Amino acid sequence: MTVLLRTEPHNSALWYDLPDRLRHGLVWAESYDRESDPVREAGSRLDVLESQDRPTPAWRYSVVAPRLDGPEGAIRYGLTPETSKLNINVASEQQIEQLLTPILVGLEIESPQELINALLDWRDTDDDPRDGGAENEYYNNLDPGPAYSVKNGPLDTIEEILLIKGWSARLLYGEDVNRNGVLDENENDGEESFPYYDNADGVLNHGIAPFVTVFGREPDTSLDNKPRINLNADAATVAAQMAEYIAEGELSEGTIAFITQLKQQNFDFTQLASPADLYAGDAGQEAAAPAEGDADPNAPTGGELNPALAGSPVTLDELPVVMDRFSVRPPNAAAQPIVGLINVNTAPSRVLSLVPGMTAEMVVKILDGRLELEPDAAKTTAWLLTQGVLTPTEYRRIAPYITTKAYQIHVEIVGYADHRKAFYRGEWIIEMLGPLAQVKYHRDLTRLGLAWPVDDDTIVVTQ
Repeated sequence: MTVLLRTEPHNSALWYDLPDRLRHGLVWAESYDRESDPVREAGSRLDVLESQDRPTPAWRYSVVAPRLDGPEGAIRYGLTPETSKLNINVASEQQIEQLLTPILVGLEIESPQELINALLDWRDTDDDPRDGGAENEYYNNLDPGPAYSVKNGPLDTIEEILLIKGWSARLLYGEDVNRNGVLDENENDGEESFPYYDNADGVLNHGIAPFVTVFGREPDTSLDNKPRINLNADAATVAAQMAEYIAEGELSEGTIAFITQLKQQNFDFTQLASPADLYAGDAGQEAAAPAEGDADPNAPTGGELNPALAGSPVTLDELPVVMDRFSVRPPNAAAQPIVGLINVNTAPSRVLSLVPGMTAEMVVKILDGRLELEPDAAKTTAWLLTQGVLTPTEYRRIAPYITTKAYQIHVEIVGYADHRKAFYRGEWIIEMLGPLAQVKYHRDLTRLGLAWPVDDDTIVVTQ
């Protein structure tokens, strides 16, 4: 697994949803190897086991994940970037409310805002409680105890939410008490069996856990790990770095000359939201604005082209290079990691909708565009424009908040045998900022049971 992430950390096509590779992987067998594995040849472990009077001793693993978009009850065989989730340590209050409110209401919580306020109080740095929230006066006087202090800082794990006033495992994991991403019978029978709070509506409420993270950061580097060219550096530095980092033919002479001229004119690149602002496209020729009185007052704003860049020669073909190689972050922030970006290649619709400037229509277009996306195109967020998914204005509006990179990966693995009922289940968050994997989080989930229906071929979605 780490070899795959070391060589292709940002190529989600190789590890996000790949049942042929990440389902029933053979670890050891008594009488065959991976090439002659009968399960690999038959495509179904269940069929192979049913055809054998005495199963051949063999140990296997599957990399499993919930399928948060798509057919109800289907699961996914693959890894999950933490950038597919909302980082609740840095998310805005509006983003947190938009994500959590419908989930909490679905769990029949009458006052979701009080729970949200308690979460916000836990991470903020002041001692002033919000309505229904809590600060040290509450936590220092817990009865029965033990008492403890409010964090007033970023959370270290998602489970830390369980320390916050009013929060419980019910809210964190929803009806999915065995955390297998599937609505099991006991999770859909109301008060007949545990969990006694499920509403028996035939739809699984996952809780908030699959949608939130406290990880998700990336260095301001290109895909080849070289530092991005910060356009807010002095003109000589920018010119030298363009000569060093940009291969011949990646950018036209006109584009390089345009950027050089802007630097010589002391153009303030800090006013740009992202390098996407350097793409003018057919400036002024996008869809005409609606007539006065017809405009949607709730439509997102932003993404308009800076007039000084209307003559930019950057082409669609060059845009992936521009997005990969350049940065417009303030110089004093350039060395700090970028935190809280959302991965447009892997985030579910519920999380995509939280990107500032995103609309429901844009979410649908992005999800549809991902279905036919080639791996090379998916390396940068520029595919949203190069593949005709969004307009230049739409893309410029969301570009500062999105990514295609995956430095922190959530991995859940179930290990099991063909010849006995023994199994193991565990989850990890692995960080790949360099060639060596760092385990940021690990938890043994074996007590929850095997749970994942790894032999059910009917819930495997083929692309």
